[in-house]
Amino acid sequence: MDSPHDDEAQQRKRRTGEHAARVGGRSERVVRDVLGAAAKELARAGYAALRMDDVAAAAGVNKTTIYRRWPTKPDLVRATIKSLNEGTRVAPDLGSIRADLLAMISELLVRMENPEKRCIARMITAEMDQPEVRELVRTLREEHFIPWKTVIARSIERGELPARSDARLIVDVILGTVMGGVVRFQEHHDPGYFAAIVELVVAGAKHGGAIRSDDAGEGAPVHAKR
Repeated sequence: MDSPHDDEAQQRKRRTGEHAARVGGRSERVVRDVLGAAAKELARAGYAALRMDDVAAAAGVNKTTIYRRWPTKPDLVRATIKSLNEGTRVAPDLGSIRADLLAMISELLVRMENPEKRCIARMITAEMDQPEVRELVRTLREEHFIPWKTVIARSIERGELPARSDARLIVDVILGTVMGGVVRFQEHHDPGYFAAIVELVVAGAKHGGAIRSDDAGEGAPVHAKR
């Protein structure tokens, strides 16, 4: 009898298309072609207008081939976005929170140089009113948050930031600024701009600015109590 873990593994393989994707084999090429076609169609048409028929035609495969690996559109889109972000979940460990955060921002900026990725990011922002998109973003956001959370946790262990510093708050401030400029407004800044963002956020966090007021034991903000 299969264990629950076996069932979870099979579901993951169906979502990502990793099952039967033998390295160098036809199956691997099919997965690569389908995900590549899905990325182009997603960037062109958006989530709501994305059609499995169009992806199949662009990839040169039968539609049943796609459904065999990704039974639903959210499964295909999730696998597509994850394939575009492969190799980006390792948290750097450069000895300081500033260096780690700057390294992660730099990696993010390199990734977002890809026009398709920028288009997909804008599409996701524009279609957040759709429940399927919201759920997709929630899942991907949690996965994307893991290395950032690791960096913040290490900095707390090193004594760089106070205990109870909210990693989500720190990351949201940084990514909100960076992604807003790069994706929404297509701005290009010199490295000093991003270094200043990190310095501003880290300096505030060092003085308790990332500890939520409800964690401080009273209703007032932490900095207002000193």
